[in-house]
Amino acid sequence: MRKILYIGLMSAWALYFGACSQKELEYNKPAVYWYENILKEVNFGNLEGADSSFSSLQSEHINSPLLPEAMLILAQAHMDKEEYLLATFYIDEYEKRYSTLADQDYLGYLKILANYYGFKNYAKDQEFMYRAISEIENHLETFPNSRYAPFVEYVFIKFKLGENELNTAIANVYKRKGKERAREDYLSRNQDIIEGIKVKPSHIPWYVRIFNW
Repeated sequence: MRKILYIGLMSAWALYFGACSQKELEYNKPAVYWYENILKEVNFGNLEGADSSFSSLQSEHINSPLLPEAMLILAQAHMDKEEYLLATFYIDEYEKRYSTLADQDYLGYLKILANYYGFKNYAKDQEFMYRAISEIENHLETFPNSRYAPFVEYVFIKFKLGENELNTAIANVYKRKGKERAREDYLSRNQDIIEGIKVKPSHIPWYVRIFNW
């Protein structure tokens, strides 16, 4: 019995030290090693492992040219996994450290998407919604001819419709309380929202129009 117990303990120790040795080997690697690990873990859906490899890449190779691309890969991977806070973190880090005038448009677009998909409840996230609308308006004003403008405009409309719904809910609360002036104020805001949304008419091909004249 003692012999069996001894063998079991020795096996456990061997496994433990083997794992420790393996773990100790995972440092002081070339930048490309960590970068390939990031890609591998992203492909496997293990974003925690990918984040860990990124931390190693960043700490061991702070000036590596692979860092910017790794940040954007992880930002997109976390967005695909609906982990929007982490996606925004990587976008912000990239923007602070590597962005140029040429990619400001794209980075702004990514953050707008992260805000849009991360938005859950207009009634609980009012400040977030108003801030997101303001950021979108600034983005459209700054990059009016952007290739991403149609997507940003779509998100803008969705947020404005959410604001419209919020105002209607608040107006209904004031109605139940008999505060007609406050109710009318919020309903009038909805009218401003509708007038402020620029709706572009759909393009109808000529061969469709000839059957509808």
